[in-house]
Amino acid sequence: MNEALPELLRARIHESGPRLGGAGFAIEVFDATERTEKTSFGIYVEKEGRAFHLTAWNSGEVQVSTIDYEADPSPREKHLSDVHADQLRAEFEKLVDWVSGSSGQS
Repeated sequence: MNEALPELLRARIHESGPRLGGAGFAIEVFDATERTEKTSFGIYVEKEGRAFHLTAWNSGEVQVSTIDYEADPSPREKHLSDVHADQLRAEFEKLVDWVSGSSGQS
């Protein structure tokens, strides 16, 4: 169990948010870290027709949804268990690269 994942994702957005916003990314934050047994922190990031939603729970689970609105409006989803901090950071960076168009299909 990695109770720090929601906090790690929050910190990543705090660090990267201004840079991403300045580069034309739209960012929404979903914070459920208080008053719930299974806390989570999620983000939605979109740019030029591509988007991802990434949610991390204190249980060590991560849910990833990617969507390319122009190619296929149906989201692609994956669920990861027992995620560690480095894995979460790598997943976030891979998703940002994909949304920005600098990598292939997520």
